Amino acid sequence: MTKILVLTLCVLCVLIPQVARAACEKPTSAHELAEAWSVAQEAFAKMDTASLLTQASLARTQILPCMGEALPKQGTAAFHRLMALEAFINGDDGRTVRELHASLLLEPGYEFAIEVVDASHPLRDLYEVALTADDGEGEKIYPPPGGYVLVGGVRNAARYSQTPVIMQVFDATQTLRETRYVQPGEASPNWSGNAFGLTAEDIGINLDELRRPRTPTDPRPWFVAAGVSAIIGGVLYAVAMQQKSLYQDPTTLDEDLAGLQSRANGLGTASLLLGGTALVFTGFGIGFQVKFGSTHKTTITPHSSDALGVGAPTGASGEAASP
Repeated sequence: MTKILVLTLCVLCVLIPQVARAACEKPTSAHELAEAWSVAQEAFAKMDTASLLTQASLARTQILPCMGEALPKQGTAAFHRLMALEAFINGDDGRTVRELHASLLLEPGYEFAIEVVDASHPLRDLYEVALTADDGEGEKIYPPPGGYVLVGGVRNAARYSQTPVIMQVFDATQTLRETRYVQPGEASPNWSGNAFGLTAEDIGINLDELRRPRTPTDPRPWFVAAGVSAIIGGVLYAVAMQQKSLYQDPTTLDEDLAGLQSRANGLGTASLLLGGTALVFTGFGIGFQVKFGSTHKTTITPHSSDALGVGAPTGASGEAASP
């Protein structure tokens, strides 16, 4: 029973993020990210706040998530500098320092052009702070089976808790599966299929026992798995309806509509798949119930003394007395 539940949850952990992830019309390139950074620098120099924020939002929400190639370190560093300029314009000095620190880890010694940030610019002071900012604690990365993760452009490197980072995930066929921008305070994604990074021993599973061939006859694990799938599917459906409601709300900003529509469609699809999974598991449970019935019937085994007549009333000759 435990084995089936763990397997079901692992499948769901792999399935749901992939379905819910926003669909991209076409893959983007590192060149497009470089163009966004170039336009943003010029806008910052001219104090064109609207243009800079537009480029930052475009890079973060459309270009980066749909990246179709591995990012070089210079491109990744440029993205962090763009996020730093966005944070600076918004008055978030803490995030500005963290983004500048992330860019310096990838491209040490980089200096802004003097026409973008002159010697007296307040961003210079934050840049000096960023040089010695704390990375945070190192966290383990969980790549997909047979694949790997580029963390800031470094294969399967640790992710540091106080430093924003770009993660690019490649599957066993070396195909880019996802590009994710992870900020401090956000949990590291897990692509391994093991939602909590637990070993079999951690959850009390005896692997030697599981390797022994046995014929499954208990229908209950199938019903439990069906119930879990149905519950998760119901939750996803409710969230999809909430996203749809926001999409239809006339007060919703136009720039948020694409994301809301993608999430609503993705979560709705996931809920349907889980509903179908629940039906399949239920069918298996019913089939096992019909074929094997209850596997926990109590059978009363006669005591050996009953077979020998021990304890029965006896006559004078020692034979059992007749009724």
